[in-house]
This record gives sequence, structure tokens and C-alpha cells, in this order.
Amino acid sequence: MNNTQSLQKGSVRKKGNLWYYRLRTEEPDGTWKMHEYKGTTSKRETQAILEEALRDLREEGIMFRTGNITVSQLYDLWWKDEIENSVLTVNGRKDYANVIRHIKEHELGSTLLKDVSCELLQAYVDLKYYGEYDTNGKQIKHAYSQSHMRKQFVVLNGIFKYAVFPKRFIKENPMFYVKRRKKEQRVSLFGDAVEKVATITHSEYEKIIDALSKSERDSYLVLPIQIAYHTGMRAGEVCGLSWEDIDLSQRQLIVRRSMYYNSDAKCWELKVPKNGKSRIIDFGDTLAQILMVAKIKQTKNRNDYGDLYERHFYQNVEIKGKAYTQIYTKRSSSLEAVSSRATQGRTIDMADASMPLLPLDFVCSKDNGEMLTTQTLKWCNKVVHDFCPDIPFHFHCLRHTYATTLVTAGANMKDVQELMGHSDIKITLNTYSHVTLESRRKAIDIFENAIASMR
Repeated sequence: MNNTQSLQKGSVRKKGNLWYYRLRTEEPDGTWKMHEYKGTTSKRETQAILEEALRDLREEGIMFRTGNITVSQLYDLWWKDEIENSVLTVNGRKDYANVIRHIKEHELGSTLLKDVSCELLQAYVDLKYYGEYDTNGKQIKHAYSQSHMRKQFVVLNGIFKYAVFPKRFIKENPMFYVKRRKKEQRVSLFGDAVEKVATITHSEYEKIIDALSKSERDSYLVLPIQIAYHTGMRAGEVCGLSWEDIDLSQRQLIVRRSMYYNSDAKCWELKVPKNGKSRIIDFGDTLAQILMVAKIKQTKNRNDYGDLYERHFYQNVEIKGKAYTQIYTKRSSSLEAVSSRATQGRTIDMADASMPLLPLDFVCSKDNGEMLTTQTLKWCNKVVHDFCPDIPFHFHCLRHTYATTLVTAGANMKDVQELMGHSDIKITLNTYSHVTLESRRKAIDIFENAIASMR
């Protein structure tokens, strides 16, 4: 320990309405330099801050300074330094921004960092976990989902870790002592004993396909439904599927990308699938025949429409050090007014002229080449309900149906995980371990045969 450092006492002085404290710190070149920092309007409080800073220097070799920064101000610094140009997706940053909004609206946001305690943080997360009730037991603020609370913890841990290092505002992360709560699982004492994911039967699937195929206006929705039913692909993955991803001879397709809407850039974009990597999905003769027919029809439409056929391109751009793959459409000016707002996106005249536009050949499109997006498939839910009101359909249920069919038929769970593109097999097990009556009966038959052989 350097004696110059350990013996210094520092000093305080008043300038205007504020008190300041001064002390020396060792520079990287070994010299010592006097620094002055803002304190408070109280001499006693400023002297206490000085003594704490000196103690930190003696014991830790580092001076921790919280000053008068609030949690909200700390968030702003963290966002700019750690999040704004990070690898997070646009939607990921929006999730973080939503959590930050919650915190800034709470008294925690205006709390000085030096006054933050684990008790205050625990009270805040408990409010989010359980909601708020009045004296009569009536709920006045609702509780948030486990998914939202996971994001709360990620953000809270992130900003206080940032306050420890590299900012050195505080010595340790107070979130280390905050407990994650387990919410009570509400179990029905009557009715269905097992909660099941939403699926449809094969006959319901055929009914939907038949109804849409007969509709001249909505028949374009048939192909994405067929693909999702036979592959379990997500809506964004179906929309992003191109013909180069499909090998009809090998009965395989590669899920390389997913389509999503970037509300900041106001355009449709392509990104890697949800778990961050591509995957191969094998399919059978039924889907192979469907795709061959679709390919022939699409080629005919392209020739029939000629210049009126919409063509799509992509451009790789970099914004603030982050790469984006943006979609651009070449369409006839006469079609601008009739192209739906949900799918029109950007046109090629809006692209960066200094960068190449590369062609996209989407599998799913309307007859005039207009691409289908995730918004289109949300609209699909309403269309199917109008035709088949007795079927509880939403596009994502096709994914659940695919996986449930595999599990029921006895497919290996590891294979199901790979086909579904789950990052962890626990997701597959937790989602699809609701064994159906048929698979449970198979297990009982195994048991009966086993004990019969023991007699």
C-alpha cells in the first residue's frame, strides 16, 4: 500500500450551494493528481462521502462514486453503452425497453443509486410477481408472467452489474440477494386433469384445406398451412422459406431464416431462426407432391403476369455496426394502391443504390407474386375461423400438431427436438410430454406384458 495513498485526508469546500470533496488518485503513469467531485448541499454528507471514498481507496485500491445518479439515469447509460449496439434483435431490444419503462414508472427509477438496497429491489420484483392488492384484498395491479419476470431479472442484473464494472459506481450487485419467486400453479380440481397444447385433428386439417381451396380469394393460404402441418415450421420460417432451401429429390428442406417486421426501420427483414442456427427437416411424399405442384403453378403465374408479377430482393446492410438483411419488392406502380399494407414493405427504389440487390424466390406467395408475411398468417387465423368456426385454429397450432403427432407415434424425443428447432430438449419435453390416451395405453400394454411374463 502506497503511504501517500493511505495517509491522505482529502478536503471539502463549498462552491455556490453545493459542497465538493477533493482527493488525490494515482494515474496510470505513476504520478498523483488531485481530483474534485460534486457532493451534496450538506457539508456533513459530503464529508461522509469523502471518507467513504478514501476508505475504498485504502481497502480496495478503487474509488466507488455513486454521486447523485438515479437508477433511471443509470439505465440510460447502460442502454447506450451495452444495449444500443449489441447483438440483440430489434424485438429483443424492445423487450428490454419495455422492462425499463416499467422501472422508470416505479419509484425505483427515481431512487438514487446510493440508496438502492436489496430490500427495495425485492419489494419491486415481488410487486411484479404477485400484483398489488388494496386493504379489502381486491387486486388493483395485475401480476406479470414468468416470461416477463425473466426479462426483468436480466435487465436488473445487467444494469447493476454494469454499475459495478466498468462504471465502478458500487462495490457489488445488489440483485445477487434478490430472490426469484415461484408463483402458485393453479390446478383445476375438476374437468381436464392435464393441460394440453392446442392441436387439430387430421380431419380438421383436411376440412380447412378443402374450404380454403374452394375460395378464389383465400386459396393462397393453403400452401403455408400445408407446409407448417407437414414440417412444424414457425410462421416466420414458413414465410422466409425459398425454393433454394428445398431438395425435392432428397425430400429435405433447410430452415435457414425467419421473416419478421422491423418496426424501427419500417421494413420486413430476414434473420436466423429462433434458436440461432439452421436445421434440416425431412419430409414425405405427400408434401413433396404438394411442393412440386406449387412450383409448377408459381412458374406459370410468373409467366402469365409478366411485368405485373411482384419480384423480391434482399440487401445486406449495416446499421450502427449491426448487420440486417432487408427485403425489397419490385412491383408495378399500378399495383401500389391495391397491395395490402401488411405486406407491401419497401420497394427497390428505397434500397441503397451503392449496394447490390440479390433475388429472393419465396415458396409462399400470392398468384401475383406478393410475398406472404407473418401478418398475412395472422390474418389467416380469422379467415379459417370464418370458414370453419367449429375448429379452434391458429397458425401456431400446426406446429404443436406436428410435434404431438410425432410424440404420439413414438418418435424419439431427441429427433423431435431437432425437427422442431428447440435449443434445449427440456423445451420439447416440457411442451409435448402430455402423452395422449393412445401413447399411455401403449405404456400400460408394456406393463401388462411384463407382469404376464413373470407369472
